[in-house]
Amino acid sequence: MSVMQIRQITTPKEQTELDQFLWEVLWQPFDFARDVRQKFKLDKPHIDLVAFDGDSMMGAIVAYYLSDSEIEIRHMAVKSDMQGNSVGKNLVDRLITLVTNQTMQRIKVYARSTSQGFYARCGFKPVGLCFENPLFEKHGISIQPMHLDL
Repeated sequence: MSVMQIRQITTPKEQTELDQFLWEVLWQPFDFARDVRQKFKLDKPHIDLVAFDGDSMMGAIVAYYLSDSEIEIRHMAVKSDMQGNSVGKNLVDRLITLVTNQTMQRIKVYARSTSQGFYARCGFKPVGLCFENPLFEKHGISIQPMHLDL
């Protein structure tokens, strides 16, 4: 791995590449429909951060502004062969840096049971009880609300 670069994406071409990346990493392994991301979209401003190794996308984080004080990580994906190389941690850290310079007081996430440990290592705390989401329940994955106070 060469030097990782994290940047916000803004162009339609980059948005299309991000959409493809998220589908391949997050949803294709579960045989979800190609357009499943549309079910998770919010009609709110958001931040798209992508980690690159040269021209290759290694990871991404999509966070939506819920209010003047809260932002929610809606999607987080790291290529399986890049996990354990601090890609996800660097994306979360960059998001924290960006929103700390604003009026954000909390970052929320609905973590899959497969990623709760990662978010806990990043400082997120569980809030409330785990719940089932019909899309993930049949795969044995539950959802845990978590947050990080800034």
